[in-house]
Amino acid sequence: MAAAAAFLPFARGVAAGHVLYFRDLAILFYPYRRYAAEGLRMGQLRYWDPFLHEGVPLLYPPAAYPVDLLHALWPDLRWFSLLLALHVPLAAAALVLLARRFGLSPIVAAAGGLFYALGGFVLSSVNLYLHVQAAAWAPLVILGLRAAARGRRRALAGAAVAVAVMLSTIGVEFSLQAILIGLVLAVRPRRPRSAARALLASALGMALAAPAVLVMRGTMAGGERAQGFPVDVVLNQSIHPFTLVQVLVANLYGDLARIPDRWWGSNFFDRGFPYFLSLYLGPTVVALAATALCVDRQRTRRVAAVALVLLIVSLGRWAGLGALLEMVPASWRMFRYPTKAFFGVHLCLALLAALGVQAISRRAMARRMFVAIALLLGATLALAPILPRVAPAAAAWFVGHFFPPAVPTATRLEDFALLLGDASRGGLLALAAALVGGLALLGRLHGRLAGALVAAIAAGDLLRAGAGLNPMTDPSVLRTSPEVMATLRGQRGLQRVFTCHPEASRAYWRARGLRPQSHEALTLAAWADTLTPDLNRPAHVPSALGEDLTSLVPLGRLLPSGAGCGDFERLVPWLRGAGVSHVLSLDPIVGAGLQPVADVAVPRLSPLHVFVAAVSEPVPLRFVAASVRAESPPAGAVTAPERAWVEGAPEDVDGARGSVRSLREEPDHVELEVQANRPTALIVLDGTFPGWRASLDGRAVPILRAGHHRAVWVPAGTSRVRMDYRPRGLRAGLALSVLAALGLGLLSASREAKTPRQKSGS
Repeated sequence: MAAAAAFLPFARGVAAGHVLYFRDLAILFYPYRRYAAEGLRMGQLRYWDPFLHEGVPLLYPPAAYPVDLLHALWPDLRWFSLLLALHVPLAAAALVLLARRFGLSPIVAAAGGLFYALGGFVLSSVNLYLHVQAAAWAPLVILGLRAAARGRRRALAGAAVAVAVMLSTIGVEFSLQAILIGLVLAVRPRRPRSAARALLASALGMALAAPAVLVMRGTMAGGERAQGFPVDVVLNQSIHPFTLVQVLVANLYGDLARIPDRWWGSNFFDRGFPYFLSLYLGPTVVALAATALCVDRQRTRRVAAVALVLLIVSLGRWAGLGALLEMVPASWRMFRYPTKAFFGVHLCLALLAALGVQAISRRAMARRMFVAIALLLGATLALAPILPRVAPAAAAWFVGHFFPPAVPTATRLEDFALLLGDASRGGLLALAAALVGGLALLGRLHGRLAGALVAAIAAGDLLRAGAGLNPMTDPSVLRTSPEVMATLRGQRGLQRVFTCHPEASRAYWRARGLRPQSHEALTLAAWADTLTPDLNRPAHVPSALGEDLTSLVPLGRLLPSGAGCGDFERLVPWLRGAGVSHVLSLDPIVGAGLQPVADVAVPRLSPLHVFVAAVSEPVPLRFVAASVRAESPPAGAVTAPERAWVEGAPEDVDGARGSVRSLREEPDHVELEVQANRPTALIVLDGTFPGWRASLDGRAVPILRAGHHRAVWVPAGTSRVRMDYRPRGLRAGLALSVLAALGLGLLSASREAKTPRQKSGS
């Protein structure tokens, strides 16, 4: 029942054949999963991505999380979207199981599942893909660790598997919070072995997931994260104390039912949006959680303690964590965004609220407490619309400072009224819940019925507030149009493309102004039709020098600060050196070294056009270097057929000639036939990275660095060069996983030792 109700926010869109698309889904995760699924269907585990940034490790391991393997059955966005949406019902069902272990009745446990799955934080995690996958498994991890602590070996094995599955999503921050909560709830002070068993289960689970985790660790070692983030980057997206008001007022920063069109919180967040769009649980759920804390301290104190710790972490810079992070070695600062710590707070509050429902179902004192808290919160919020009348000066100050300054005053007042109206609706529902509690106090309603009705009101409030958090659209808008693809296929010498980002285009903003209330379809189509990374990957068109959305890209593959389509004179040398042959833009492309070759009119983009220009003399993607210098390239130098700088080359070379013929090219495998008149360097204009290995005529040879590209020293005559990529950490991860699996097998197969209670019972 809880799982079915938790699917309601997606039911209409799924029935219409629409897909989730908001934020990172469309531009980052769907292209990644489609690429990995295509490889699985071809029998390939693709750890390398040749389509982005001149070649980089794939964003995440291609076959880590078991559910993602199902993508290979049907590599279609509708299937990807459905599987992702089903993690919300899975999250509800998982918390139901956890709540049952706390001794809650089925109806009350179902209420807890709905509070968890339909809360703003979990629904906001859907458009961040791996976070909602991790959130779905978190209650099972906690449940498993509590069971493991009680001593049964099979329970220990089950907990380890749950930990491994959750970690395989690569939602590491959520996974660590779930393990922390599980350990805190599992420890039994009078039985010290309970902590050891829970820790052993966690360790075995981490070992099982080692192939995914260690490969990801190796990928991180090549990007910005390798050196660690500066403290201000780590603490970006700290939750401001005022933002905690959103736990009670869903539309604090925008209309959650129309996020693309009605968002007014852009003043307060990097890139205009918070990392998680909503923290909403509502006044009714908060009142239930507070009731449980007041009347059931024995069962709630640990949950409350861990929630408080995680809340402090989520506040980040506002809790003074900057000074603490300054003392941590820079290389340890690999994670960012303290707001992720609110996940544990959300989970704990949902569990506490379920305990609150149980309390008001059974105890008069709990009902009195709930009625008092719900009345206080509900009345305060329900009266919000009269604020401009009773405190006009304060309301005017708020309108003048809270909303973006560029927004007209009339629109600000309209948005303010919408905010207050939303607060009032949540407050009225809390008052309705208080009324139900009051009727139970007067004996007019049975306690269990009152608890069920209060839970239904709270769940209905969450559905009201969260139904629009994950908009859906026709999947066709995420595919590059046939007109653009036909144009590109007709271009001679197509190698890599570079996209002038649509949102930096004047033409785009003019066209968007014509669709103020429905611009999302235009925006998505503009990204797809200009092959904005990562949407170039499904079109199988390689790109270079695109924006780094993950902080995982080696810094040498990115444009320097200030370089871009606003200064083509500075940009063109970078394009040539990266092997970029064509540039796509929504604005006309004019500049030295660029030749306009196409003006594509795509009906769905009207009045926009896609302009295509050819880059003069781009560096070939594979070539034999005529001249080699055995040193690092000077600043600003471009490795090209005329001269290459190769670190570790055995000698300097001049006057070499040769040719390269491709025999086989796959993402993780390149095989070339090379002819040269004398020893020299073969340059492969793809990114170098730890894990690449080379052989020459079957003999292992070192891969040399030509800037940030790969090179192999070849002899005179004809030779065959093979390059293979095996990600760093994969072998060690597989070994750890096998050892952990063997250990779990032995634990599960061994006979349980009977406890004294079991012996007496027999």
